[in-house]
Amino acid sequence: MAVGHSDDIDPEDAVAAVLEQCDRSLDGARATAGLLFSTSDTDLAPIVAGVRRAYPDIELVGSTSAGEMSSVLGFQEDSVMLALFASDSVDITAGVGLGVSDSSEAAARQAIEEALSKTDKPPCLCIVMPCITADDPSILLRELQRSLPECVPVLGGGSAPRTAPNEALRARQFYNHRILEDAVSVLLFSGPLSYSFGVDTGWRPVGSRGRVTEVSGTTIHRIDGEPALAFYQRYLGPDVKPTPANPLAVFEGDTDDFYLRVPLPSDAPAGSVRLSGGVPEDATVQLTVAVTDEIFAGTRSAVQKAMKGFPVASSPEAALVFSCAIRKLVLGTRTGAELDIARGELGEAIPICGMYCFGEIAPIATGATRFHNETIVAVLLGEAG
Repeated sequence: MAVGHSDDIDPEDAVAAVLEQCDRSLDGARATAGLLFSTSDTDLAPIVAGVRRAYPDIELVGSTSAGEMSSVLGFQEDSVMLALFASDSVDITAGVGLGVSDSSEAAARQAIEEALSKTDKPPCLCIVMPCITADDPSILLRELQRSLPECVPVLGGGSAPRTAPNEALRARQFYNHRILEDAVSVLLFSGPLSYSFGVDTGWRPVGSRGRVTEVSGTTIHRIDGEPALAFYQRYLGPDVKPTPANPLAVFEGDTDDFYLRVPLPSDAPAGSVRLSGGVPEDATVQLTVAVTDEIFAGTRSAVQKAMKGFPVASSPEAALVFSCAIRKLVLGTRTGAELDIARGELGEAIPICGMYCFGEIAPIATGATRFHNETIVAVLLGEAG
C-alpha cells in the first residue's frame, strides 16, 4: 500500500502532491485499487479527476471524512489522502450501491454483486464506506453480510462531512470517476490475503445494567419498563439530558463485549431517547464514562488486538484506521495522538491510512457485523505467507 497525503489548500496542487508521493512509494509496482478520503468542503471534482487521469484502470472508492490520518502527515483536517494497493496475487475489486435511503438492502446487494462479479477468487475481506441515513444502519450491514460468504468480515466507516450535516456539506461517496450521495461503496479483497482487525473504545461501563423493554427504530422508549430517560438520569441527575460523553454500552447475549450507542438531540416522545443506530429489544445496556487517557488506551488496545490476531505465517504490510468523529470532538487538540499511538505500536515501516467517520463498522464477539459509535477500528493487511 502506497500512501499520499497533502493539506495544500488548492485541490489540484493537493492531488498532484498525493500522486507524486504514491508513485514514489510504488516504485514501479502496478496499482490495481485505491482508497480516497477528503473533506466535504473542498472542490472534490478535480481531486477525483486527477486520480483517474493518473490511474485510469484502478478500482477507486472512498468517501468524504471528518478528518484524515496517515503515516505521511499524521492527523489533518481539510486534506486529501490516497492509498494505492498493488498485488500480483490478491484481487481487489469495487462495487457501488445507489439509493441507500430508499432501500438499503437493495443498495447493499448491488454493491456486493458488482464487486464479486469482477473476480473468480474466494472473497476474504470487505471494506465499506456507506452513506449513513436516519434509519438504522444495521439493516444495510446485515444485507452486506448476507450477500457475502459467511466467513468474510465487513469493516469500515460511515461517510462523513467535516462538520455537522447540512445542505451544503453532505457526505459523499467515491466510485471510480463518480462523486455520489446516498450510496454505499465497497472494496473487496479476494484471494491469498492475510488480515486481522481490532476494535475498542476506551469507554467503560458503570452502574447497573438494564434491559431494553420497548424500542422502535433508533429510539429507546423504555428500559426495565421505565422511561429510557430515567435510566440516564438515575446516574447523571434530574433534568440532565444524555450527551455523547456518556454513550450506552449495548450487550448482546452472554458476553461482556459491547458496542456503543450515542444519544442524539431529537423530538422523541417524552422520556424516550433517540440513538445513532438501533438497539435490539431485550438487549442489555449500561451507561459508560471515559477520560482522555482511557480513550487513548482504547486506541492502543484496538491496534494491539489487530497485531495479536495477525496470522503468524505472514507480516502486516499496511494498516487502515477508522475512528469516530465524536472521538475527534472529545479529544480536541489532542486528536493527532491517536495516529501517533498507532504508529508507535506498528512501527515506522507499515504505511497507515484512515479517516474520522460517522459510525464505525466491524464485527463483535458473536461474529456479527455491527454499527458502532465512538469506536476505533484498526485493520492490518498483508499477502498470505
